[in-house]
Amino acid sequence: MNKHELKELVHDIGKLLYNFITHRILWLFVAMTVLFYILLVQLFQLQIAEADVFRLTQPTRTEVVSRPLPALRGTIYDRYGRPLAVNELTFVVKMDPSVRISNEALLALALLFEQNSEDYVDSFPISRELPLEFTITGATPEQIARREYRWKDDMAISNPETATAEESWNFLVTQFDINPELSHDDIRRIMNFRSKIFAQRFLGWGHYDPTPIVFAYNVSPETMAVIEEQSDFFTGLFIDIQTRRHYPAGRYVSHMIGYLRPITAPQLASYAHLGYTEDDLFGRAGLELSMEHALRGTPGRERFEINSAGRRLTSPERYVDPQPGNRIFLTIDLELQIAAFHALEGALSDTLINRLNMPYDRTNGTTPEEVFISFVNANNLDIRRVLDAEPGSLAFPMRQYIMARFPDATAHASNRDDIQGIIAEGITNRRISPAMMLLTLIGTEQITDPDGHIEARLIARPAAARDILIEKIQKRELTPQLLNMDPATGSLVITCIHTGAVLAAASYPSFDNNRLINNFDSEYFNRINNLDPTTPMVNRPFRETRAPGSTFKMFTGVAALETGTIGSGTRIWDGVNFTAAGHPPLRCWHSGGHGSINVVQAVAVSCNYFFAEVAFRMGNARRNTTVEGIETLGRYMAMFGLNGPTGVEIGEHPIDLRGQGFDGNVMSSPELKRHLYLQRNPFAPANTLAWTDGNTVQTAIGQGFADHTSAQMARGMAAIANRGINYRLFLVGYTKDFYGVVSQTEPMAMNHGIETSDTTWDAIIEGMRLVTEPGAGGTAVGPFRDFPIQVAGKTGTAEQVRGRFSHSAFGAFAPLDDPQIAVYVSIPFGHTTAYRQIATHITRDMIGVALRLDSKPQLPEPLNNLTS
Repeated sequence: MNKHELKELVHDIGKLLYNFITHRILWLFVAMTVLFYILLVQLFQLQIAEADVFRLTQPTRTEVVSRPLPALRGTIYDRYGRPLAVNELTFVVKMDPSVRISNEALLALALLFEQNSEDYVDSFPISRELPLEFTITGATPEQIARREYRWKDDMAISNPETATAEESWNFLVTQFDINPELSHDDIRRIMNFRSKIFAQRFLGWGHYDPTPIVFAYNVSPETMAVIEEQSDFFTGLFIDIQTRRHYPAGRYVSHMIGYLRPITAPQLASYAHLGYTEDDLFGRAGLELSMEHALRGTPGRERFEINSAGRRLTSPERYVDPQPGNRIFLTIDLELQIAAFHALEGALSDTLINRLNMPYDRTNGTTPEEVFISFVNANNLDIRRVLDAEPGSLAFPMRQYIMARFPDATAHASNRDDIQGIIAEGITNRRISPAMMLLTLIGTEQITDPDGHIEARLIARPAAARDILIEKIQKRELTPQLLNMDPATGSLVITCIHTGAVLAAASYPSFDNNRLINNFDSEYFNRINNLDPTTPMVNRPFRETRAPGSTFKMFTGVAALETGTIGSGTRIWDGVNFTAAGHPPLRCWHSGGHGSINVVQAVAVSCNYFFAEVAFRMGNARRNTTVEGIETLGRYMAMFGLNGPTGVEIGEHPIDLRGQGFDGNVMSSPELKRHLYLQRNPFAPANTLAWTDGNTVQTAIGQGFADHTSAQMARGMAAIANRGINYRLFLVGYTKDFYGVVSQTEPMAMNHGIETSDTTWDAIIEGMRLVTEPGAGGTAVGPFRDFPIQVAGKTGTAEQVRGRFSHSAFGAFAPLDDPQIAVYVSIPFGHTTAYRQIATHITRDMIGVALRLDSKPQLPEPLNNLTS
C-alpha cells in the first residue's frame, strides 16, 4: 500500500469514528447507562444499607389473625368429691413455627432437657436402636400401615408407600440439612423437633398457622433460665403457662376415666362442626371419651397482629371468653375402689405364693424356674439394661450368657424373641438358676436390694432364691401381672341394690393413664397394648366375658319355677352323669351325687345334674323341640339383663359383637352359636351350626355359650335381691355445669314384662342363704363362718380353656335381711387347690369393707367444696 492509499484509509476511519461519536444513539445509550447506575445505587442504599431506617419510618403491611382459645376441661370426682381427673398449671416450652431455629440449637435444647430430666415430647416414630424400624402402633397391621403412610406423606418423603425406616431417615437427614457426621442419637434428637416444625409449616402451607408447638411439659426453673438467657440462640422458643391433665388416682380408675390424646382425623371430620380443630385434645376411652362434649367446654377466641413474614407483632387480645367444661361426680367410692384393687392383687399374689410352697405337681404347684420362664416370656425382663450391663454389674453374667449364644444381640424388638428363647432354654436346662435371675433383676433395678443383703444371701446360698422370690411377691415388687402365672387377672363389681349405682369396678391388672397424656409414652403404650399377655388395658368388669359357671344357676332356677317346669318342692335324683341331652354326658361335680334334692338344696350344693334336668325339661316337656328350652331360658336371661349393655356410660362388650355385624342375642342362643362358629370357620357344615339340647343344659349351669361380664352378673345379683326389679347400672351420679346447674342421674328400672311370684324368690334366695350358712352343705360355708352378717351368695367354677385352671367366680348380695349392695368377683383360671374359693374370699372381704362392718359407717369428708 502506497502513501496515498494509506492516507485515504486513515481519512475514512477517522470519518467513521467522527460519525459514531457524534451519533445521537450513542449519547442516548450513555445517558441511559448513567441513569440506570444511579438507580441501582439508590436501590441498594434503600433496601440494604438503610433498610432498618426505612422499616422504622415506613408503615409495615400487617394483618389480624385469630385462633381458638381452649376452654378449661371439666373435672371428674368420686361420689365424695375426691379428684379423679383434674387440670394442673405447668410451665411448658413452646416454639413459634414461623421463626427459624438452627439444628445446633435444637440439639442443644434436647441435651438441656435430658440433663435436667425434663418431660419433653419425643414422638419421632423411628426407633432409637439399630436397625432402624418404625415404632408406629395400631390395632391392626392395616391401621399401622395407614399411619406410617400418613406420617411419611406429611414429611414429604417422595415414596411414602414403600419407603423403609432407613430410607425415610436418610431422606430427612438431607431435607433437614443435618450434619451426617453427628451420632445416631444426636441426629434423632434434631429430627424429633425438626419434624414437628416441618409438619406444621408444610401442612399449613398457603395459610398462617399461629399455633405454637409444645416441646416440653412441666419444665424446671433451671431449664427456663437457660432458654430465656440464651434467647438469641434458642430463637422462636418461649415459656408459657398452660394446664395439663392429671389423674390423681391413676391405675385404680384408669379404665373408667380413660385418657386424652390429640384428636384423630376421623374424629375431626365428625366434630369439626362443633368447633374442634386439629390442635384439640379428644377423649380416648372411658369417661374422657364418652363424656367428651360435656367435659370439653366452649372454646373462646383471641386475636393479634402479624407481619408479612408471619411473626406476631402484638400480644393476644381475648374477644370471646372460653367457658369451662362440666364437673362430673361419679357414683364410685374411691376408697372402696382402691380396696377392691388391692383385694384382687393380694389374693392373686397369695395364690402364687401358695403354689410355690406346695409340693410340685403339674396341676397346682409350681417352681421358681417356671415362674421365671413365665416372667421372661411375658416380656418383663429389661433386655436393654441387661445388654448395657458393665463388668461388675449383677446383670453382667446374664449379658455374657446371651452374647455367647447370640453375638449380634441388641435390645431391638426384632431380637426379643430370640433372646427370650435363649434365657428360657437356659432356665429349663438349669444353666440359668433362679438365683442368677434374681441377681439380674437387682442389676437391672427391677427389684430392690438397698443394703446388698439379698445379693449376699443368694451368693452364699443359691437355694434361698425360692424364699426371696416369695418375699418380693409379698412386697408386690414382683406382681401377678409381671409373673403372668395363672391366675394373674381378675375383676370385681359392687353396685347399690336400690339404684344401680356402681360403687366400685376394679380391673386387675391396670395401667397408669398419666403416662398416656401430655407427653405420650409410646414405648409404654406399646408394651401394655401389644406385649403384655395379661392385657392390662382391657376393662375387665365391663368388657371381659367369662363363663359364669354355677353363679348362673339361680337364673335357670327362676325360669324353671316360673314356667311351671318344677315347683319349689319338686325333687330330682342326682344321677351324677346326665345323658338325656346326648354325649358326652354332663357330670355333676360331686362324684357320689347329691341324692334327691329340691331347687333350694340344688342352689345350696350347686348340683349340676339338677339344673341340667330342669333345663332339658323346659325344652322337651311340651312341644318336644330342641330350641324351646333355650328360648324359654333366654326370656329370663334377658329379664336379668344378660342380653346387652348394663347401662354404664362407657363401652361394654356387647357393642363389640355388634361391631362385627351381629345384632342378635349376645347371651346363649342359636343365633349366637351360629355367629361364633361362622366367625371361626365361614365354611362350617350346617349340621354343626344347629342348636342342641346339650347346648341348652350347658347354658343352664353357666358354661358352653354362657359368657357374661362381671358387671352383667352383678346386675343379675341385684335383680335377685330386688325380687325381679332390675336397675340399669350407671357411673355418673350428676354433673354440674359452668352456671351451677346440676343434672342428676335418675335410677331406671328395666321393664321386662315378666311377672314373678314371691314363692319363686323365696326359694332362690333361701338357696343362696344356705350357700354361706351351715345346715345344707353349702359350697361357701367355710369362708363365711363367723361372718357378722348373713349373706346370700353363690359360688361358681367353669372350665373354658383346656389345659388351664377353671375360672373362679362368686356372686352375692348383702345383708340378707335388708339388701344394700350386690357384689360379683371373677378370677379367670383361678380355681386352684393353692387358694380354694379365691373369688369367695375376695367377695367376703369386700362386703366387710363396703358395709364397714369393723366400725360404724363414717363417710369421708370431701376434699373440697365442689359437692356443695
